Amino acid sequence: MKVYRITPAYEFKYPVQADVLKPELFEEKPLEEILSIEVYEGRRKRLLGELFKVEETGESEETTLELIGDFSKVRRVGKGMTKGVVKVKGVAGIGFGEGMRGGKLVVEGSAGPWLGAKMRGGLIEAHGNVGDFLGGAYRGETVGMRGGAIIVHGDAGWSVGYKMRDGLIIVEGNAGGFLGTHMTGGTIGVKGECGRGVGAFMKAGKIVVVGYIPSILPSFSFEETRPRVKLGAERVKGPLYLFIGDLNEKGSGRLFVHAEANKHLSSYERFIEEFSEEL
Repeated sequence: MKVYRITPAYEFKYPVQADVLKPELFEEKPLEEILSIEVYEGRRKRLLGELFKVEETGESEETTLELIGDFSKVRRVGKGMTKGVVKVKGVAGIGFGEGMRGGKLVVEGSAGPWLGAKMRGGLIEAHGNVGDFLGGAYRGETVGMRGGAIIVHGDAGWSVGYKMRDGLIIVEGNAGGFLGTHMTGGTIGVKGECGRGVGAFMKAGKIVVVGYIPSILPSFSFEETRPRVKLGAERVKGPLYLFIGDLNEKGSGRLFVHAEANKHLSSYERFIEEFSEEL
């Protein structure tokens, strides 16, 4: 399979809708035809070849697109992709990997909001920081991520896993508030700190917070302390507090919070002692 290097022809002033940029397209059509595809830059239609320089640079096991440079104004690259590899050696814009079903998307720099929005399969790996709504639904839509895995080695913004139904999200850095809002399934893990409102309106699924969390929503009930919890392919050593919620939604979601990083939550341990005394 071939490797293609794609770079912006100039610095974009307006957003570019480039959802056609995915490995399948480069397997199905000759390069000359691809460069003649019309896309929008702002309100105007432009040829793909007018906006990007595309070069064939070598061979690989899978069709690979290497996006080099500033793609912060470019949107929805890799939308619905099912195979192949997309590597972003720079800054990724809004909605990269939207609805992808397979293949791999690697962002070596930072990424904008809605990375992996409505994702169904495949793998996304971001080495820098990412924006809000990681793996989430767009506003007004009912379901976010449904499958696949997203690994972020940096920090993530607010509303990670918004309306998530299935899949795995791991943030190795910190995350903003309202983690797992309206979540109905899947797993979210944050190894750093996170903001307030974790699990709001959650009905099912699992959230693991290894670092500091400001508070637990009052609509979550404390259940017990666990010695460890599974997060993807690894096991996080505890002790960890287990909370169930969101009870306002009659939810059964599980929220695991590391005890050692959250001494201010140690008062919940008295419920274990009271229960033991009753027995």
